[in-house]
Amino acid sequence: MRFRTGVLIGLAVGYYFGAKAGRERYDEIEAWLDKVRATTVYQDMQEKVTLGWRDGSTAARRMVADTAFGSRDDDPTEPMDLGSIFSDPTLN
Repeated sequence: MRFRTGVLIGLAVGYYFGAKAGRERYDEIEAWLDKVRATTVYQDMQEKVTLGWRDGSTAARRMVADTAFGSRDDDPTEPMDLGSIFSDPTLN
């Protein structure tokens, strides 16, 4: 089901940006998308995706840093200071 949804979204985006049907159809699609973007469902989903992307990228960075430089004992929500690690000449 996810694959089918992805294909449909890909085709829609390709058609939207390609605008093969002309300017009138492009304006029609743009108006429809503006209506969709104005809904609370779309805005909630956009917020969830954005937060999920941030949380996922933060977790991935933390996992790489913990694997490469060892796990940290301090607060894991604080960003890791990599300046002291990269400036250490013994690690080069």
